[in-house]
Amino acid sequence: MAAQTSYGFGFPKGVAGGLYDLSAHNVVTKQAEGEGIVFGIGVVIGANKGTDVKIPTSSANSDDFEGVVVHNSVMIEKDMNNKAVIRDKSTVGCLHFGRVWVKTGKDAKPTYNDKVYMITDGEEAGMFTTSADSSTKIEVNAVFLGETDTGIANAEFRPRAVITNK
Repeated sequence: MAAQTSYGFGFPKGVAGGLYDLSAHNVVTKQAEGEGIVFGIGVVIGANKGTDVKIPTSSANSDDFEGVVVHNSVMIEKDMNNKAVIRDKSTVGCLHFGRVWVKTGKDAKPTYNDKVYMITDGEEAGMFTTSADSSTKIEVNAVFLGETDTGIANAEFRPRAVITNK
């Protein structure tokens, strides 16, 4: 009797925006500003500081970084093109610190303990990369925990100091 011993299914280790593990983490509720926000990307302060988050632009700096959009209890439906769409003014979970799977830029080649940079311009805005990438980027308070796996990588975002008078 013949038995199948190999399968053609290759699954990534995680999902963009999914928690990497159950270590200490902080996820806060924010409101999406504009279209194009997806799970696993970094977002910056929006028009309503403390409430809105948006995709970064080339004018963003490290202090504008709000966190990573994570999968959480908010229901997001797929559109007719089979894409999970987070619409303008939707509620999203934003990870301030903790370990999470993030989307990486096409030129990102992280290794363990590399500093994390967020791309702030072009089609990859909000994705993460390393210092060697030539993309416009800003450093965020995080390190990669491993290599990329099908366009995602695990990273640890660390708490940052409280900023006053901003």
